[in-house]
Amino acid sequence: MSEKLENNRRRDWQDCLPWLILFKSVRPAIGLKVLVLASIGLVGMVFGWRICWDLFAYTSQQGPEVKVVASELGDLGVGHKGPMPPWPWQADYRDFGGSSPLRGLSTLPVIGPVLGTATRTASELTLPFQVLFRQGLTYRSFAYAVCCCGWALVIWGYFGGMITRIAALKLTRDELVTCKAAGKFTRSRWCSYMTAPLLPILGIFALGVPIALLGFFSNLNIGLLVSGILWPLVIGIGFLMTIFLLGLIFGWPLMWSTISTEGTDAFDAISRAYAYVFQRPFHYLFYVIVATLAGALGWVLIHGVVDLVVYITHWAFCWWMPAERFIDVADGRLDSAPGRIGHNLIWFWQAVLRTFSIAFAISFLWTSGTAIYLLLRRQVDGVELDEACLEDGDTKFGLPNLETDASGSVGVAGSENSPE
Repeated sequence: MSEKLENNRRRDWQDCLPWLILFKSVRPAIGLKVLVLASIGLVGMVFGWRICWDLFAYTSQQGPEVKVVASELGDLGVGHKGPMPPWPWQADYRDFGGSSPLRGLSTLPVIGPVLGTATRTASELTLPFQVLFRQGLTYRSFAYAVCCCGWALVIWGYFGGMITRIAALKLTRDELVTCKAAGKFTRSRWCSYMTAPLLPILGIFALGVPIALLGFFSNLNIGLLVSGILWPLVIGIGFLMTIFLLGLIFGWPLMWSTISTEGTDAFDAISRAYAYVFQRPFHYLFYVIVATLAGALGWVLIHGVVDLVVYITHWAFCWWMPAERFIDVADGRLDSAPGRIGHNLIWFWQAVLRTFSIAFAISFLWTSGTAIYLLLRRQVDGVELDEACLEDGDTKFGLPNLETDASGSVGVAGSENSPE
């Protein structure tokens, strides 16, 4: 009876304040399993970007001389003032989103830091996609951005799919999904995860081809005259491109959540994401603000715990160590090989810890995006928050099958013996 009352009470709160599920999305985001997946995805993404940098950012001129093409790629470093994309534990994440149109929000007195964290996280994942739409790109910069975009889709098509699948079943049915089951679900739909955001981008570029041809012919004065005559048509095409771009900017996290929740394909993910964004824009904005506040609380918790762990271990580590020796160990000023190896190992494990703390921003982006998708689905389609696609490997709720004996008497559920 108490369990039934608890379920009814939870249902009442869910009906009155459904957006409270956004605070619930913090819990799976800080889970070790999700943090590990986000950390692996983050490191893997930067690893691929650094390889792309080695392929496109260096050029040989005048024999063996090798130099960085800073004029072309010097500002494409991810979350870093230098050109080379840094590892997650090296990046100053306060720089993320510095070139974003929303950077002014980070200067607001109260909510600025909170909004800054959200925009920096989104900017980190979408930076190469932003580069695609910069004006005046050279072929080298464009090729670098395309490769980084492709690698990001490969990485987050898998790890983002796993995280959103785990979050979908946790938020809807309160089930714990194993990494094996989430990986199996994601691998069967990997192409859908990758192509869902890719198709709108291809649509934007396809619409831009006739405008680019007009620009090419406008190198001639007669071509410029033709462009002026056709400019109303160009504006109409630009409006369609803007619709595609706005839906992509605000709806791309919902695409992964759609596939993970419904088990559908890329086309359904695109359709739902665009429909929910344009049909409920103010609901979407409200949910994003609430999710940002909830994520800020989780961010403070994660970083507070990590800072305390580092501090308390350093505090105990230097009990019987002279201050000069501790400074040398911390700075790596060591002469012997065993000392340097020990310093590198300590640095490595602290880098792992910092990566986990940074990865929370990524994991919460996926889990909160799933919660927002569930809320928008409820608003637009009238689907309850506890409905999600299940597969054979997932746990299903419901009554067990009852067995009967030869006389037709009902036996014990799951038992081979009938009742006496």
